[in-house]
Amino acid sequence: MAQNLREGGTENPGPVGAGPVVIIGVGNRLRGDDGVGPQLLDELAGLDSVHRFDVGSTPENFILPVARLGPRRILVVDACDFGGRPGEFRLFDRGQVQGLAYGLLSTHTLPLSLTVEMLALETKARVWLLGVQPAGIEFNTGLSAPVRAALPALVEFVRRWVRG
Repeated sequence: MAQNLREGGTENPGPVGAGPVVIIGVGNRLRGDDGVGPQLLDELAGLDSVHRFDVGSTPENFILPVARLGPRRILVVDACDFGGRPGEFRLFDRGQVQGLAYGLLSTHTLPLSLTVEMLALETKARVWLLGVQPAGIEFNTGLSAPVRAALPALVEFVRRWVRG
């Protein structure tokens, strides 16, 4: 079940395998809140215990480089419309990604659900999506105030998630 992290949800997936942890930031930095995934990676620059990938709008191009690492857990971070308040974020497991409303919000070549499935199949890792509700994805607008305000909580959540 998706977890509303603003309302006290927790995440405890338990250990899986012995490989590394990977965080994938998806999104276009030039399209407002769509850039939250790459921006979060910037905020996590001092987190040395994980492999970080800024994949822009083409996450499918990074499936094999991620698979070569043999990860045990993968966290994909992206703006997605799940009907929340702008800046709200939720953790979705692999099975829930199919039900998200990407529709016109998607700025990716392939649907993110397909990328998540391909990552899971290629790596045998547990894959989650940390979705951030955008306020807007217009070109040349930067992150909205609600999404920018959520960054510290996002950083803290990811740090806890990495410690597992």
